[in-house]
Amino acid sequence: MNANHPTKLFLLLAAILLTACGVQSPAATAPTATAPPPTQPATQAPTQPASPATAAPVAEAAEVSFTGDVLPIFEASCTRCHGSSRQSDGLAVHTYADLMAGSSEGAVITPNDAAASVLVQVIVNGRMPKGGSPLSEAEIQIISDWINAGAPDN
Repeated sequence: MNANHPTKLFLLLAAILLTACGVQSPAATAPTATAPPPTQPATQAPTQPASPATAAPVAEAAEVSFTGDVLPIFEASCTRCHGSSRQSDGLAVHTYADLMAGSSEGAVITPNDAAASVLVQVIVNGRMPKGGSPLSEAEIQIISDWINAGAPDN
């Protein structure tokens, strides 16, 4: 018997078994040319109106008043050291003009940018008010909203 005969027989049986198991030759598995699948029109998510929680802070920020909202916070927490009789570091906060004049170090308010305002920075990092209770989140937000609204004299 030929020595290659068992190898040929093995390959023939392997081919039969693979075909019987559903394995196809590479030519049989090549994709056939078909029309591309139909494209579906892009759907857009429906736009939703701003929720009241989102819209409210913007409206409140525009309505923050120095005299009605900010000054009472300063009077309760800051004028002991930065009032009419005493101005630590040259800063007085008991009037709009004095606050906007700044301290011996310069301006403490950057209108339209609370994050860049020295006043907000020292309040947020806990350096002010010295010796007093820290301002609440709501009080800090009122001051920030007023500054972000342009720090108007209202």
